[in-house]
Amino acid sequence: MVGALAQDKAGQRRLLRQRLSAYGEAERTEASRCLAERLALLPEWQGAKGVLLYASLPGEPDTDLLFWRARAEDKRVFYPFVRGKDRSLGFAEVETLESLHPGPLRFREPSPERKERKLEADLILIPGLGFDQGGMRLGRGSGYYDRTLAEIGSGLLRVGLFFSWQELSRVAAEGHDERMDLLVTEREVIRIGRAG
Repeated sequence: MVGALAQDKAGQRRLLRQRLSAYGEAERTEASRCLAERLALLPEWQGAKGVLLYASLPGEPDTDLLFWRARAEDKRVFYPFVRGKDRSLGFAEVETLESLHPGPLRFREPSPERKERKLEADLILIPGLGFDQGGMRLGRGSGYYDRTLAEIGSGLLRVGLFFSWQELSRVAAEGHDERMDLLVTEREVIRIGRAG
């Protein structure tokens, strides 16, 4: 069964990569702007004192827009960095995007001299290749976010960010896959409920 599920995941990843490549920069830019506006209208965002963000990869919603909005609203912003060999993520506070540098997993992360800080945040924004309406997420296959979410627990609101064309009818989820509490696309907000 695990092998069949892994095959489903591999097939879903191929499908989603094809979907992502079918959309141009102009479409992604406009969808990112709409997604950021939709997220900013949520009471969970408005009431947050701190946000765990991430630096988007090419083809993902542009999270730089969210960084600037959060800083304009005096929110603390934390970005992930790869924590050595345990294949999980630590978080460091970031005050400027210029302090982010390419890390080992291709995404921009805080400089190595930045120290991990106590997380003073209310929500964690999470990337993925795909999501379903039940809040399940299909990542890139390394498990960094699933391990990190399991470690963090249910204390932070888990918000999956994605374009509507990344939605799947059902993610081929396994027991270690972590569920989101809320999903936001450029078209809609999907409330699932708190995990855990």
